Amino acid sequence: MDELLLQNAWWKDKKNIADDVHIKKLKGRKYVFKPGLFSSSDLKKDAVYTLRGARQVGKTTLVKLIIKDLLNNSINPRNIFYYSMDLVKDDKELFEIFISWYQTIKDDKKRKYILFDEATFVKNWEKAIKHIVDTFGLENKTFVLTGSSAIDLRKGSERLPGRRGVASPDKLLLPLSFKEFCNLTGLKIPLGYDNNNISLEYIKKNIHELKIYQGELDMYLEKYLVCGGFLESINSLFGSNNINEETFERYISVIFTDIEKVKKSRIIAKNIFSAIMDSLGSTISWNKLAKKSGDISTNTLIDYVNTFSDSFTLYYVEHFNMTKQSGNPAKEKKLYFFDPFYYHIISRIINLPYIKISKPSIIESIAGAHLIRNFENEIYQGFSNIEKVFYWKSSKGKEIDFILHNFENGTIPVEVKYQNIINPIDSVTIKNSFKKGIVVSRDTFLAEKDIVILPSSSFLYLLN
Repeated sequence: MDELLLQNAWWKDKKNIADDVHIKKLKGRKYVFKPGLFSSSDLKKDAVYTLRGARQVGKTTLVKLIIKDLLNNSINPRNIFYYSMDLVKDDKELFEIFISWYQTIKDDKKRKYILFDEATFVKNWEKAIKHIVDTFGLENKTFVLTGSSAIDLRKGSERLPGRRGVASPDKLLLPLSFKEFCNLTGLKIPLGYDNNNISLEYIKKNIHELKIYQGELDMYLEKYLVCGGFLESINSLFGSNNINEETFERYISVIFTDIEKVKKSRIIAKNIFSAIMDSLGSTISWNKLAKKSGDISTNTLIDYVNTFSDSFTLYYVEHFNMTKQSGNPAKEKKLYFFDPFYYHIISRIINLPYIKISKPSIIESIAGAHLIRNFENEIYQGFSNIEKVFYWKSSKGKEIDFILHNFENGTIPVEVKYQNIINPIDSVTIKNSFKKGIVVSRDTFLAEKDIVILPSSSFLYLLN
């Protein structure tokens, strides 16, 4: 019981939430961002929600903010049960922990809130949740289960058929997008036409306003390249004009800890990171990438890559088959890290000076990540199953960086050309093969009938 009280200090006095380490940390931050993943109506439903996202992205902080809001809304503090699963061994222990709390408040008929942090650390966690729901029912209970592994949460939640309570119970917390970053840190552009649609018409209607703010957008993009969308690195940068060593060390430690928790090798992981960085922006087969990663087996490589993509660290896109209008898994892939801050972290892990990483390739990776986060429907399941964003390469070697396929505006090619001068030839492949499309430049604006060219910072800002 002592451990329960330690993790639920608000049971003694609801004001104790102010002394929670995560809540106190927010007080010293210049920028605080609370994502609207859980509405007040969500928390009034009989449901088993999952909250997924990379480690250190802010899942625990969001959970503590939810608890703070519940307490401020006069919810009985003892009806709010939080438990961190870091040291919980298995489903049996998890069930016993739940029982030790539930027997003290079971006679209270009002809603109970059960928030299990890093549930995927617990072996067979879903068995405990199933047993709880089967034994005590879901009525007047709202569960929030967090985890950093999309695959573990997905497999576990799939074993809870008919016990989730709501139609869309899975939530995903990502690092801030470029637009969210700008809006949080001081730049908000009054777009006259904003519906999160990347059609040519949408871009053309906003070009005038984007041109006015282009200088500021470029400055904010330079900052975003340094700190990415993680709130800790954002506050570190804006607080001292650089990222402190403690922040880097924490994120590096988290990556290695996660690697070891899934019984993977640090050395193999470092070799794979190095091979991905070396082939950044280029197409590469699994076989070739395996050879570049220390001549490991292809199956081992795919296992590691899927582990990293299902923990929201990197993503890969497949070749787009024009004939079948779908991805071609047998062809080469393009691999990228998801958030710009990862390039700083990974470069330190593999002892590669950050300055040696191609800036145009990083811009390309951010563009792809923003397309994925905007148009993929089920990325809460991880980044190993991208279904709407591809790359394209012709039999003659002509290539387009990204193909956005199968959404309301059909198929749109996006070519990233982060360079000083954009020549007509840079859009020839798009015109010849797809008739229309988007070229993402460094600082060029141009709106033609079937081709729109706009700077990368403007393109990213248009994607919510």
